[in-house]
Amino acid sequence: MTITDVTATRDLASRTATSAKDGEKAGRNREIAEAVRKINEGGGLGANSELQFSVDEGTGQPLIRVVDRITEEVITQFPPESTLRTAEVLKSLRPGDRIA
Repeated sequence: MTITDVTATRDLASRTATSAKDGEKAGRNREIAEAVRKINEGGGLGANSELQFSVDEGTGQPLIRVVDRITEEVITQFPPESTLRTAEVLKSLRPGDRIA
């Protein structure tokens, strides 16, 4: 077997593993979406509240929010906004940078 063949085999194995992980992730996402739908439809958070999942654009971290359906005000969020902004600042630091 040549080096090219080994590389091609490794790349194929990597793509196959990634594809399997993507399939598993998609399945879990569907399960979560269904659970959230049931909670929201069942009024588990109150008549005027709903559960929302999203991703913070600055950090890429998943967000879980309870939102007022009428005003769209965020009632509570995990992780809190302050934690996300701290993570964003820390992510931008380089070795040797100081935090004042």
